[in-house]
Amino acid sequence: MSDEEESKIEKTFIDDLGAKYPMAKIKKSDTQKYGIKFYPSIYCIAPDGTVHSVPDDRMPSEAVIKELLQSVSLAPKLPDESRYAPVRSMWEGKQYKKLDVYLTKILGADNLDDEMRTVFEAQRKELDKRAAKQVARVGKVGQGPDYFAAKVTLQKIQKEWLGFEAAGAAKIELARFAKDRTIKKEIAASKSLNKLLRKFDPSKISQRRKLKASLQKFAAKNAGTYAGEDAAKQFARFR
Repeated sequence: MSDEEESKIEKTFIDDLGAKYPMAKIKKSDTQKYGIKFYPSIYCIAPDGTVHSVPDDRMPSEAVIKELLQSVSLAPKLPDESRYAPVRSMWEGKQYKKLDVYLTKILGADNLDDEMRTVFEAQRKELDKRAAKQVARVGKVGQGPDYFAAKVTLQKIQKEWLGFEAAGAAKIELARFAKDRTIKKEIAASKSLNKLLRKFDPSKISQRRKLKASLQKFAAKNAGTYAGEDAAKQFARFR
C-alpha cells in the first residue's frame, strides 16, 4: 500500500522493481493508522492472521518466512467438479484424519472409474507426503531456540494431524518440553516478553521510551535466554 500517485507507484514498484504482488493506493491518513514512520514499512502477517512483526521490528529472515509458510495448507489442485467437493472441503478444513479415512474407503471401491481413481491416488500421495513432512518438522522445531513458538507449533501439529505419526511425535516433544527445566525457563521468558511488548504502542513517543527502558531491564534480567537476546536486539534498534 502507498499514498503516492498511481503513476509513481507503477514506475517505482512495478516497472523498476518488477513487483508481482498486488499494489493499493490509500490515503495518507490511512497510513498513519498503521503507525507508518518510514518507507518502505513492512508488516509480516502469520498464516493464523496475527501480526508476526511490525516495521519497528526486524524484518523476518527467509528462514523465518519459510517456517511460517509451513503452517499454510492450501488444498492441492482438484478438478472443478462437485464429486470432488468433499475432498476439497477436508483439505481446506485441515481434517487430515477424516481425509485419510475417506481416501482409503474410496480407493478400496471396485466400481471407481479410472479418472476418479487417478485423481484420488494423487490426493493420497499428496496427503502421505505432507504427513511425512510434518514428522520432519516436529524434529526441527523441537531443537529450539525459540521454544515458546515451538510449543505453539507442536500443539497445532498434534491437533491437526491426530491419528498420524506426526501427532505422536509432537506429543513426545511436548512432554519433553514439560520436563526440561531449561526449556520451561525459555518458554516462561518468551511469554513474559510477549506480554511486555503488548503493553506499549511504539508509534507513540512516550510509549516508545517506556518500551525501550522495559526491554533493557528485561534483557538484563533474562540474560542467556532466547527471549533475553531478542529483547536486547529490539532495545538496540531504539538507539
